Amino acid sequence: MFVPALSANMRRWTRVSLTSLGQWPAPGLGQNVAAVQQLYNCSLVTASHRLDSCSLVSSLSQQVKTAQIISIVEAEVCKKLSTAPIHDVARCPIMSCEEHREIKDSLDKENSLDLLVGHILDANILVSSLALQHNIVWLRAHRISKTMLGGAAKSLPASITVGRFSSSTDNLIINNWQDLLASVGVTQEMGIREIECLPTDRTVGIKRNIIGYFLLQGIPEVRLAAESFQRLRVKILASGDFSEEEDREIIEFVEKKGKKWSELSRKMERIPNMILNRYTVLKSKEALVTEGEYNLEDDCSIMSQVFKADKDILTDGNVSRTDWEEIGRLLNRSVTSVQGRWTCYLEPTLRRYHAGTLDTDVREELINYLVENKLNYPQDIDWDKLVKLPDFAGHTSTSLIHLRHNLISCACKKYPMKYGQVTADDIQHYWDNTSRRKPKQNL
Repeated sequence: MFVPALSANMRRWTRVSLTSLGQWPAPGLGQNVAAVQQLYNCSLVTASHRLDSCSLVSSLSQQVKTAQIISIVEAEVCKKLSTAPIHDVARCPIMSCEEHREIKDSLDKENSLDLLVGHILDANILVSSLALQHNIVWLRAHRISKTMLGGAAKSLPASITVGRFSSSTDNLIINNWQDLLASVGVTQEMGIREIECLPTDRTVGIKRNIIGYFLLQGIPEVRLAAESFQRLRVKILASGDFSEEEDREIIEFVEKKGKKWSELSRKMERIPNMILNRYTVLKSKEALVTEGEYNLEDDCSIMSQVFKADKDILTDGNVSRTDWEEIGRLLNRSVTSVQGRWTCYLEPTLRRYHAGTLDTDVREELINYLVENKLNYPQDIDWDKLVKLPDFAGHTSTSLIHLRHNLISCACKKYPMKYGQVTADDIQHYWDNTSRRKPKQNL
């Protein structure tokens, strides 16, 4: 089996880890063992490919020098890395940040958040040096995006990924969080209490970033620590259904203070968009909105009202939420429903008509593009780039996303697969083994 050479950065931090303990050079086995244990605790390799330090230590003799330990450790790391390609080799101990060292000295051992942070700093895990240089602190309830980051996004290197979380990345973040709680002995309830409230100042934000670095262990792409923590927060807090008490709280708050979603988010400790969507659902239920399929009259009404709101809708797409609410009231349907009908069906149909591609089935071209470019998950796909290709003239990013969704759903019905696990090759296999049918016309 081919074993790759250890990178210069990894070699350097191996020695830095030992030097920080005063173990370089070290005279005897006792100190050497402590040094190897420290290397293990530093997570020299990714979380899923850690060294077995116990078996490594047991193989050392009294005469082994630290330099030999380094060679043994390097060899073991290389073996592990042969099955785990490193995308970001520039890594450094989390304690190399002065702000982290200051926080470590002021931790409260009675506080759950501080216990979690202290465990991570004691382990001195290796983190992306690039992410550490851009240690953005996030004090808001909204998810992090380049738009929300504003001017700060311009200073981020292109190699730092923002958004587009895959299901595997989400699973790693959740699993790392569970491992952290178990290691420290913090209960699930205590952990949720720590993440559901918004940070009050920069110090709390930095502490959450430290947890964010732990959550990123084993994730190949470089990401902001603040975003990984915020992603955890969204996944944990977004997983629960709204209770009747929460529903009443939403309605009463809006009646008294209006649609101040950020304020209500802080009060309820829920994501703003979740609350907005829940409010829309609740108001729709009150209005006893119409459900079911749209007919020709419904579609004509939507198009008429959309072009009334913006006659240049096909070029600038400028229809406000207020306009959609009005259209929903006219049709006695929810805002989400009428807006989805427009973006998923009516707008793409009009655009394809003008492009002369209304009768062109692009499903095969879409599948081929996904397979050739190894695009297995939606967050990997640049939809804006895709719609500019000649093969997809007249389509919108939404219509192509909808096509892909339908193909995956059909594949899942035919084969025993879970939706989030379907790859481009799986879609290709389904397509190659099904009869070709002319797509239904929307109008």
